[in-house]
Amino acid sequence: MTADARTPLGLFAGGGEFPALLLAALHDRGHEVAVVGMRGETDPRLLKRVRTSFLAGVGEFGKMIGFLQGAGVREAMMAGYVRHTNLFKAQRTDSLTTRILGAIADRRADTILKAAALALSRAGIRLVSPMPLLGPLVPAKGTLTRTEPTEAAWKDIAFGLGIARGVAGLDVGQTVVVKAQAVVAVEALEGTDATIRRAGKIGGRGTVVVKVARPRQDFRFDVPIVGVATVASLKAAGATVLAIEAGRTILIGRDRVVAEANRAKIAIVAL
Repeated sequence: MTADARTPLGLFAGGGEFPALLLAALHDRGHEVAVVGMRGETDPRLLKRVRTSFLAGVGEFGKMIGFLQGAGVREAMMAGYVRHTNLFKAQRTDSLTTRILGAIADRRADTILKAAALALSRAGIRLVSPMPLLGPLVPAKGTLTRTEPTEAAWKDIAFGLGIARGVAGLDVGQTVVVKAQAVVAVEALEGTDATIRRAGKIGGRGTVVVKVARPRQDFRFDVPIVGVATVASLKAAGATVLAIEAGRTILIGRDRVVAEANRAKIAIVAL
């Protein structure tokens, strides 16, 4: 990130807790922030925390860029989720969005976001990674909870890690759930929490969840995130372990995540 505090930064804010956390980090560093909210995804309260904001439909990328240009933005970040299914349901797409979707080879999340980053670059706006702002929330290797995985769970972690990396490399999803060295569920469009809960219905208690980054993860627009809602899903599904990648995953509300996992006797390990 090269912009100084006098130059407004753009923030594409999706759903979840991440946008508010990132906005707070930017404000702490004295940055003026122009927020682009996604209708049906962004918490409306977030828009009230900035002087300059714009709420758009997911199919109005041209309008979003126009807003950021008008605000004088030269660098922007993306935070939060936009449900991939919402793009399929978009009632209207502006001309730029239509061109982007018509030019890409497929509609995987990574493909769409890279095309969006290129469109931003052509408009004079550089997309940058938020990771340098979030050091304390990115865990190093080790067990983060009081509960340690059992010997059997460690075998499931090793098994699941190889599967998860293979699936992530195909840009299918970033989470797999395993039990007794068998795959119970693989993440697709539904997201991590829904995958965990689905696995609980299929595999019962004692599942192990492994979440990884893609082999060539572009942290400008896609950051693996774990939060309190993830722990709630683990608990509801009867999962006993969550394994994540050290240095490549953000724990939103880290202290609370660990505390909730400790109460539920769920092990969280960073690999």
